Amino acid sequence: MRDKKAFIFYFLMSIIFWDFGNQLRKISFNSYFDNFSNPVFSVIHVNNSGSAFGLFQNHLDMLVILGIVAVLVISLYVYKNLSFKDRIELFSLTVFTGGILGNLFERIKFGHVIDYIKLNFIDFPVFNAFDIMICFGVFLYIVFLLLDLKIFKGQMDDNN
Repeated sequence: MRDKKAFIFYFLMSIIFWDFGNQLRKISFNSYFDNFSNPVFSVIHVNNSGSAFGLFQNHLDMLVILGIVAVLVISLYVYKNLSFKDRIELFSLTVFTGGILGNLFERIKFGHVIDYIKLNFIDFPVFNAFDIMICFGVFLYIVFLLLDLKIFKGQMDDNN
């Protein structure tokens, strides 16, 4: 089932998603967004030396290795198993990988991840565009798995 075009798509789109997140980070440093705030969100700058929710603070080496391993494993899986017929799975892994690459790049370049989006309507940790990509990619992949496992298909067939 290996499809080199699907892998090239995955590779290039992962880089594009990574660059998109990188551009959003740079825009957040624009003087227009300094101290930007509205009832929904604020743009602030927080250096996060850990991972989600502040876990693994100051374990940079472990987080870098984990990011590299995750990208390699996902890339190998895509290379060996996916084709363009697997659109949802391919897209979700592309977005997920783009987010991992972004946070990985920041950890290597800066020694931490730069978080800058703070939700004002709920007490929630500050996050960045790469975190959104990771969460969206995982969510979409879970939806794909549920559809692929026919959990929803069986229920839909019973309703017809």
